[in-house]
Amino acid sequence: MSRKILLHRATVQEGLGRASVENRSVLLDGERIEAVLPAELAPLHSPDVDVVDVTGRTIMPGMTLGHTHIAYLNVLDNRDMLFRYSVPELTLRAAENATRMLALGYTGFVGAGSVSGIDMALHRAVESGRLLGPRITPCSRDLMVSGPPERRNGDAKQRIPTDLMRLVDTPEELADYVRAEVADGAQFIKVFSSGDDTFPNARSHELLFTLQELRVAADTAHELGVRIRAHSRGLDGIRNAIAAGVDVIDHASYADEAALEEIAARGIFVIPSLYQPHRLLTTGSQHGKTTDYLESLEFQDEVDNTLRILPIMVELGIPIVAGDDFGFAWTPHGSYAEELATYVSMAGIPAPEVLRWATANAAALAGRGDDAGTVQAGRLADLVITNGDPAQDITILTRPAAIETVLLGGRVVAGDLNRYRPVADAPAAISGALL
Repeated sequence: MSRKILLHRATVQEGLGRASVENRSVLLDGERIEAVLPAELAPLHSPDVDVVDVTGRTIMPGMTLGHTHIAYLNVLDNRDMLFRYSVPELTLRAAENATRMLALGYTGFVGAGSVSGIDMALHRAVESGRLLGPRITPCSRDLMVSGPPERRNGDAKQRIPTDLMRLVDTPEELADYVRAEVADGAQFIKVFSSGDDTFPNARSHELLFTLQELRVAADTAHELGVRIRAHSRGLDGIRNAIAAGVDVIDHASYADEAALEEIAARGIFVIPSLYQPHRLLTTGSQHGKTTDYLESLEFQDEVDNTLRILPIMVELGIPIVAGDDFGFAWTPHGSYAEELATYVSMAGIPAPEVLRWATANAAALAGRGDDAGTVQAGRLADLVITNGDPAQDITILTRPAAIETVLLGGRVVAGDLNRYRPVADAPAAISGALL
């Protein structure tokens, strides 16, 4: 019978959008949190409890990355993401990215477009115990069309192997592809209601999927019990995504107040886009992007509108989740917490609220809203122990050395509980099964 673990005398950041609470103890029983209680009430001398003194540390929920392309190897453009690496190389390095997430405090991620179905393969490997990694909510391959409705090009389909990305021509074909992705293990379907100023086939303000096509994809996904997320930057694309009944809007760059009110009324998740376009504009030249190219983008307008609407989204209670297109050269894997710091420094969002986006809200997006994402009794013991309180200084999470220990289901997967001093006169041995 496994012993319980008491993480004693910590500051606890619950993940609920409020300040951390000092002088708390967290009792773990197997994979779950049994209790969070004042330190003076902790069961220090219980014979079945191992006590670890984490004075001066903060315990927070493990974070879940809401939008990442785990098999984009810090790419520079669309050709890079599909053709630069072989599928075996992509798979191996995507597995490395997933495992490395744990040491950075990310105990889960939600895919946002899976090259060659690698999301699904990694999910199976982690679930079976063959790979040490975070909890994965796998996404389909990108389901894409060749261009806006008035510029569709059937020949484009011949240039992209189906296993890398699904390029569809008809609503019927789209429904078939959704079914195929779900059969392969996708828990999210990824579609595109608008373009993107960096895309070759349509810019941010232009439509890609028609409303009819979006409805076919959403209806098919929902009939199969999975959810759908839509890349939606332009306002018309956002409106179509809402009307089609999507579950997640990625970016929402040009949303207006009317669209935000409808999003709030329907409970649609939003993964906003501030960090990625800001980083491309400010560091793109370091990655070979010319001044002419950067000036051709309208990303500054997108950044400006995102800064305007973020407080409105908070006020409306929209479930915001952090995670802004990680896997590009300017948003490289491993830099995830830099986005959180940007929301505080650029947008002025309070750190506890941003932490909620990365924990409780993100767990809900991943389908674990009642099971993870907060430090509360009964929840999974997916926990991060930090040296310092991220709710007071969120940049702590950008410093790997400050992320001392990570637990996944009560098991240490990064760091070491033995680094903390035992409590005097209390059991000190840490169960080997948890290390």
